[in-house]
Amino acid sequence: MGRMLDDISSKMLFKASKGDEDETKILVHSTHDTALSGLMTTFDVYDEKWPAFTASITFELFRRRKPESSNSSRFNLSGVASTVQGVLSPFSGKDKNQSDHYIRMRYQNRNLVLPMCSEEGKHLPGSPEFCTLSAFRDRVKELTPVDWEAECAPSGRTFS
Repeated sequence: MGRMLDDISSKMLFKASKGDEDETKILVHSTHDTALSGLMTTFDVYDEKWPAFTASITFELFRRRKPESSNSSRFNLSGVASTVQGVLSPFSGKDKNQSDHYIRMRYQNRNLVLPMCSEEGKHLPGSPEFCTLSAFRDRVKELTPVDWEAECAPSGRTFS
């Protein structure tokens, strides 16, 4: 899962840092049921049920907007998206602060709360399904080999 998640994560980070300067509107990865169950297992949200035909996982990217008035305590999220069979949609505005960006993982149109984002500061306050982009990226880095050939080679084999 590391290679695919690294691609998604890198493109989300690029979109978060460039905003409207990046014209990417959607990112689609097509995959098999085995990859979907692998992704859910990787993020500790697998429900032990095999993915249905045409099942999908969507990773959406959001940016938190500043409240319109100083009395407002609600968070206003501007939707953007990326997916495995999914989406990387546009931002509005010019705020490029990575800490104000959130990832939401959805399976079959249901929000998933990722255990890796359960700690305070790793999700949008009051909305645990919105994982901070930095917490998401940290987990993806843990899953992504630094040296693909060495780390993914069968035991005792090397590639030339």
